[in-house]
Amino acid sequence: MSLVHWNPFEEFTAFDAPFNRMFRRVSPGTDEAVMQRSWMPAVDVYETDDHALVVSAELPGVDRKDVSVMFEDGVLTIAGERKREAEVDKGRLFRSERAYGTFRRSFTVPRSVDAGAVTAEHKDGTLRVRLPAKAEAAPHRIAVKAA
Repeated sequence: MSLVHWNPFEEFTAFDAPFNRMFRRVSPGTDEAVMQRSWMPAVDVYETDDHALVVSAELPGVDRKDVSVMFEDGVLTIAGERKREAEVDKGRLFRSERAYGTFRRSFTVPRSVDAGAVTAEHKDGTLRVRLPAKAEAAPHRIAVKAA
């Protein structure tokens, strides 16, 4: 077993993003490029009873055509863009708390995933990618015989 050095101050980095976003100043006439910052959708990864991996990502306000799902060399990549609504005039914007812009998330998955059977579905602001296991990778019970 190896010894891992723990730095308690690294735990505070998780608080940076929400507080910076909360106290960020937006003034009328702010450059659009400054207001569009990258963001990361929340993701759940779990295994189903039939041993398939499921990656479920929250993508509210993201159109299906603005999402890309790639699976290559054991890496699942979800990328896309959430665009600002066209009716918002930046000269009349009083407050902006939602993040806009591009995102990219990558996940390394086990080699037991059947790449040809991966499916993706976008419904009600949630992207669900299902990565089924190869038939030979599924666990099977071995009977124990009397000697």
